[in-house]
Amino acid sequence: MKKTFHRWARIFWMAAISGLASQVSAKELVMAEIHPPGHIIVKAEELFASRLAELTKGEVSVQLKHSAQLGNENQSWENVRKGTVDVVRINLGGMVKDIAAARLLSLPYLFRSRDHMWRVLNGDFGKRVKAEVEKTGAVVLAYYDSGARSFYTTQKPIQKRSDFNGLRIRVQDSPVYKDLITELGGTPVVVSYEKVNDAFRNGEIDGAENNLPSYVSSGHYKHARYYSMDEHSSVPEILLMSKKAWDGLTSEQQKAALTAADESSVLMKKLWAESEAQALAQAKKEGVTILEKHQVYVSGIETYATKLYSKYLTSGEDLGVVLGIVNSR
Repeated sequence: MKKTFHRWARIFWMAAISGLASQVSAKELVMAEIHPPGHIIVKAEELFASRLAELTKGEVSVQLKHSAQLGNENQSWENVRKGTVDVVRINLGGMVKDIAAARLLSLPYLFRSRDHMWRVLNGDFGKRVKAEVEKTGAVVLAYYDSGARSFYTTQKPIQKRSDFNGLRIRVQDSPVYKDLITELGGTPVVVSYEKVNDAFRNGEIDGAENNLPSYVSSGHYKHARYYSMDEHSSVPEILLMSKKAWDGLTSEQQKAALTAADESSVLMKKLWAESEAQALAQAKKEGVTILEKHQVYVSGIETYATKLYSKYLTSGEDLGVVLGIVNSR
């Protein structure tokens, strides 16, 4: 009887210890996002969170702080490197000041198509991006589609290079985009994304550039009624985890994070393709003048835009990388 009691006591003790260990090892990651619930990116991130919890059997969970609760994208980039936020999603274009590979990726007319871009990111250049990001204190989990960026304006469509003369074009706070507009003959104006509608209303800008879904969902189409599909830039979103949080995961949990991120990327690409078709249909329904790619004299614009290459390709190695991308299939 006494032996039976001690045996059961040991079983209950081990169970209690096991449960306590499970509680201690459980991790909650905080994720920052500027977009609100229902946004395509947020839907993808929600899948990432649910799949990570599922794959780790609850050992790792994600608390998603949407709607810019933890600041804008620039702050997210700073915070993930410092380790004060565990996971973030930002556009690679916002990393050009710190990541040399991101500067190259932001060069205009670098990719012939989005398929071309994905092939490059899944190859050696993508490995370079990951290595450079990790040196700054973050780990690349996955890329999200961000479409192709094109110009939209208030008074007339952009069809050729001279159409930029005298126009004030809103750009992200990126040296590449600023130089692009200047080279094309316009004036770059840095305005935060949430203030673009006000800038249009106040006459502060004559145009901007973004992808079709953002152009429509933001309401920019109500002010800028001409959309020219020149597709000058295809820079993806990037899902990052702080190196501090990454190192705190076991190897199995790290594998689970990469798997969950990859699955969320697949979903995001699907949702993005659907949103592009819907946005194009809505823009046309609202009376927006759409110039398709073959209607824009891209070659004339490219002649000026690609002058930027000589400024940002400061080494023979970078020149070789870009030439390799441009010539790759």
